[in-house]
Amino acid sequence: MRRILAAFNAGDADAMRTLWTADGEWRPAFTGGGLVEDAVYRGHEALSDYVAIQGEAWERVVADPVTLRELGDRVLVRVDLDAIGRASGIPLHQVTWAVFEMRGGRAAVGRVYTTEQEALEAVGLTEP
Repeated sequence: MRRILAAFNAGDADAMRTLWTADGEWRPAFTGGGLVEDAVYRGHEALSDYVAIQGEAWERVVADPVTLRELGDRVLVRVDLDAIGRASGIPLHQVTWAVFEMRGGRAAVGRVYTTEQEALEAVGLTEP
């Protein structure tokens, strides 16, 4: 997980290709800056597009994995996200939770949640 987030922070699409399965699926929680609500980025090319969109929207983005909890083939990660808007210069700080499904040591599915409750429900640790 730390390598995936480090590649994201660096805007390194080539590294992302080595860390995700060929059919990897990414579901961000946020819209704006070129991202579409409920968008799904599937496959290496789409993941590269996502990295490029982030680079256009943000002057700086740092996704810091604060806690990682392994749950079989899934990993629950608390992520502190800090960014600065490229056009506005406005800083953003957001605490998010991501759930990654792993296959063969690579991410197969990743989804970001805006609340801890949503993420816990996604991995079956609480009732909806």
